[in-house]
Amino acid sequence: MSINTEKFLEEARKLTEQRMAAAEKIAAAISARVAAEEALKEAQAEERKAFRDAERHGWTKTELNKLKPVKKRRAPQQKKNTAESNSATRSNPDATANNSSQPAEASPGNSASQPGVMHNV
Repeated sequence: MSINTEKFLEEARKLTEQRMAAAEKIAAAISARVAAEEALKEAQAEERKAFRDAERHGWTKTELNKLKPVKKRRAPQQKKNTAESNSATRSNPDATANNSSQPAEASPGNSASQPGVMHNV
């Protein structure tokens, strides 16, 4: 069986082009994120300066803090916690049912009450 070298190399080029296109998308996304982070730092510095200027013009910190928008929790933190709880549920789908129906005084080391459940001791 002989290998058609030209066909082999052409297929390799196509695969390499697809991989490079994906890498270019990653590079563009990283570049956009870095630019956004830099813009955020600049905006935060401008905000701090504006608050200092406002204090010099008679505003109190208490008054200004009441005017500040409330910071929202970051979505990645919420997703991380959700992912962890989902993976725990996936690894032991009966965990939720067992935990809710199990009496509070049961010890975590008592694996007889939870067959197939491993505990750290």
